[in-house]
Amino acid sequence: MFAKAGIIALRRAKRRNMERIVLACGGTAVNSVEELTENDLGYADLVEEHVLGEEKYTFISGVKNPRSCTILIKGPNEHTISMIKEATRDGLRAVKNVYDDKSVVPGAGSFEIACSVHLTEYMKEVEGKAKLGIQAFAESLLVIPKVIHN
Repeated sequence: MFAKAGIIALRRAKRRNMERIVLACGGTAVNSVEELTENDLGYADLVEEHVLGEEKYTFISGVKNPRSCTILIKGPNEHTISMIKEATRDGLRAVKNVYDDKSVVPGAGSFEIACSVHLTEYMKEVEGKAKLGIQAFAESLLVIPKVIHN
């Protein structure tokens, strides 16, 4: 009955997954067909089921008002998956902090790059051998040191 009307209905979805689907697609989660009204329906352009390994996954895309998403992380072992999750969480947290604070604190060599740019500009005002020293120092700031482990 639902399929003929172009409506996809998921059966036996886990509670957390059902909450995520409602956030992504809109609508309301209902437990029985008798309670269902048109206002309970959400929207998605495409709903697909894929088998990855031994697991079945439902991918939902093209929602009108997305408020949730899932990042699927797969890896060869638990340690690798754990490291990928942590790195993903850190990156998303950094983006959230920029959004919340409406500011960015530069890092990861940004001082060295800015200093090199400033010295390169300053070098134009200097005469003689000092110019070569400033140039060498400005260029050295852009070199990433190679760490050698014994």
